[in-house]
Amino acid sequence: MSDKPRTELDELREMNALERKHRAETERFFENKLTGETVTLTPEQTKARSRRNVWIALSIVAFVVLVFLITMVKVEDGIVAGAS
Repeated sequence: MSDKPRTELDELREMNALERKHRAETERFFENKLTGETVTLTPEQTKARSRRNVWIALSIVAFVVLVFLITMVKVEDGIVAGAS
């Protein structure tokens, strides 16, 4: 590293270089989308994706059940409070 202090011009050059890099990556991404290029997953990646999907589904179901049970308890409390 240099002991020379950075100037605004140096910072602008660095930001410009980062912007050019980002723009090139974005263009490559969209070129792949336009050409219809796809990614082929290995069997291990496919199994990992399936496991993740199952855990996500189970988490969503657990959340829905939890919300349902909490709602039923609150409704029941409301019914008991209204009856007295």
